[in-house]
Parts: sequence; C-alpha cells; structure tokens
Amino acid sequence: MNEFEIHFINEIKRLHIRKLDVLECLDITLPTLNSKIKEPGRFTVDDINKLKKLKINLKPLNTISRLGYGHGNCLS
Repeated sequence: MNEFEIHFINEIKRLHIRKLDVLECLDITLPTLNSKIKEPGRFTVDDINKLKKLKINLKPLNTISRLGYGHGNCLS
C-alpha cells in the first residue's frame, strides 16, 4: 500500500464518506478508482476538482507530483 492509498482511506474515514460516494462523484468504476489510488498520477484535473467538492484533502498529490511519481497529468 502506498502513501497516497493510506491517506485516501484515512480521508474517506475522516469525512464519513464511502468509496461508493467517490465512485458516483467521479462517475467511474471501483477498479478504475483503485487503479487511480495506486497510481495517483492517473487522476485528471476534472477528478481532482470533483474530489475537492467532497472535501477530500489532496495535498499528498502535490508531494507525489513533485517527486515525479505518476504521469504528470495531475498537478504539474
């Protein structure tokens, strides 16, 4: 489990939301969400904006992007 996966799970627990809520918000399937959590660089700007509406803290994505993980399409 990577640092972002741990953070993401803690965030949805902190906010008392379910993965199902995130799936509906992003309009994606569970396998797609799981792959994006494992590789945070796969989150699109649209995904990030939608997650912000759920009040999910995305600061770890900034760190991941600066470290060069992912595909660079997230928070360049």
